[in-house]
Amino acid sequence: MLISVTELIEIVVVLFVVARVTRLVTADEITRRPREAIVRRLPEGSPCAYLLFCRWCLSVWIAAPAAAAWWHLSDVPRWSGYWWVDVPTVALALSYATGLLVRAEPGE
Repeated sequence: MLISVTELIEIVVVLFVVARVTRLVTADEITRRPREAIVRRLPEGSPCAYLLFCRWCLSVWIAAPAAAAWWHLSDVPRWSGYWWVDVPTVALALSYATGLLVRAEPGE
């Protein structure tokens, strides 16, 4: 079960989408004001406030729907064929790869 270059590019694009959306929500200047407004409304030490700044944490929540969409819309061969195995596995892999990409950014 080999995958084509197009299928490999598809998986890489999904990874970069997860990484970019994660960065957009947690760190980009364009979302700073909404992020700070949300944090001000949350109680001190709120896990939700922490989530808005932790890319490792938030990437899990962004990767889950991305993996589900990928599984539903893509023709890339699945190793198990069961969504309840493949989607969590892909989501965790996307999240971990996003965390590694975060570590590769300058100043991180």
